[in-house]
Amino acid sequence: MRNFYLLLASMALSHQLSAQSVTPAARPTERLLLKIAPLTLFDPSTSAILLGAEFRPVPRIGLELDYGFRFTPLHLFSWNIKKENMRYQKFKAEARYYFPRTEQKQWYVAAEGFYVPEEYDLGKGNFYRNGEFRAYEQAHIEKTIEGGALKAGMMRRLGQRFWLDAALGLGFRRIETEYTTQNERPGDYLYDAPEQNFLSKTPDPGVQRKVHPALALRLAYTLVTR
Repeated sequence: MRNFYLLLASMALSHQLSAQSVTPAARPTERLLLKIAPLTLFDPSTSAILLGAEFRPVPRIGLELDYGFRFTPLHLFSWNIKKENMRYQKFKAEARYYFPRTEQKQWYVAAEGFYVPEEYDLGKGNFYRNGEFRAYEQAHIEKTIEGGALKAGMMRRLGQRFWLDAALGLGFRRIETEYTTQNERPGDYLYDAPEQNFLSKTPDPGVQRKVHPALALRLAYTLVTR
């Protein structure tokens, strides 16, 4: 009987060691990721390098901050050539909730907020204010864009630490434009013809509210895992 119990104990221990040997080790999850958004280089109005970092305090929650600075050496577009002393930055914050993941994909929903301050100088130009057409010889323009959006996205693995992060959503944006002008006067519709290129035209003074389609594409690198 004693030998029988020893045999049972030996079999149980052998089964436990075998189970431990075949159980796959849990793959590390991301804790800190560095990101870059290549599409912002092709923004026709405010081309920038947008860099970001995402921190995940728990596996299903992501907190991201992005900062973009002016980058225009490619000169792909020419409708900003009349804007002198142009300066701008881009700030973005985002909170994410991740659904159960697979080895290759991570689906999420997110809420983002953004803020873009911009300023520049213009020579001779025109604008509408309170239904009146005005002209000026010189102007300093300060414009701020702020808003938010809800998005759905997916991160797809490109390698052991690299990811492609893509998202699509919808939100709103508020654009406030202020002019400081020199030699301002009532405009003449023939002599002070409005700018025809709608891409280069500066918004009229005041506040505009618009629908904001949110499209994001980033390359991410896992810097720290848990």
